[in-house]
Amino acid sequence: MFEELSAVNARPALYEKLTTPDLWTDPHISGRMLAAHLDPRVDLSSYRMEYLEQVVAWITDRFDVRAGRRVADFGCGPGLYTTRLARTGASVTGLDFSSRSLDHARSLARAEGLSVRYLRQDYLSYRDDARYDLILLVMRDYCALPPDGRRALLRTVREHLAPAGSFVFDVDSASAFDRVREQATYAPSLMDGFWSARPYFGFHNTYRYEREHVSLDKYEIFEADRKRVFFNWVRYFTPEDLTSELNRAGLQDVEVLGDLTGSPYDGAAPRFAVIARTDGGQREG
Repeated sequence: MFEELSAVNARPALYEKLTTPDLWTDPHISGRMLAAHLDPRVDLSSYRMEYLEQVVAWITDRFDVRAGRRVADFGCGPGLYTTRLARTGASVTGLDFSSRSLDHARSLARAEGLSVRYLRQDYLSYRDDARYDLILLVMRDYCALPPDGRRALLRTVREHLAPAGSFVFDVDSASAFDRVREQATYAPSLMDGFWSARPYFGFHNTYRYEREHVSLDKYEIFEADRKRVFFNWVRYFTPEDLTSELNRAGLQDVEVLGDLTGSPYDGAAPRFAVIARTDGGQREG
């Protein structure tokens, strides 16, 4: 038992394993993730509804979202942003690899008579002929990607931005990393049955990777006939770190904001947002 518990609590190598797609493709977990998306009171899979509405209002105004504009939401989930942006008359595309979330998004569009293009695709490898005036990545998804994943995403963004187009997203800040504490917890049915519909025992470990400014939440789930491990990696950024990474990917015009409502940058806040453009991009407003 000592050896087994030692293995459970062993620190993984940085980006040793990536399990993000499992959260969105497992029938039980994806259902719980969708429920979190749709709960207006929590900031788990989506932001709280009040903040979400503020984000949409700011995006619509700042980027003049209207008929004739082309917008893509990478990792669109159940369509909370795409539905609202499509109401402006803009041509909207949503990408996600969760069938359950896309089914919900399509049902919202049908109910309102909106024409939204939904694609079940990984935005890291997405390619088509579409070019967008605005690409969104909401809820700090950028931070969950390893370095090669972030490079792949930025390559996708560059290839699909129209001239003068903008890429808008938010990230976890260095200030948030300062608040991360290493810890280990255990519970039967950890997180109130989130990980399985069947009985299980769950171990949750949090690790800090100091030099790289990365944290890991590792969930090891033991059921009667199987063991599964889920990794939630988070990279924390300063504006300088992020700007440098974007510049190396060919996004030279970077504007730092406090969040996705356009508030001023605050170094003590747990997140911030950026607008990035290609060399030929022109600032809106």
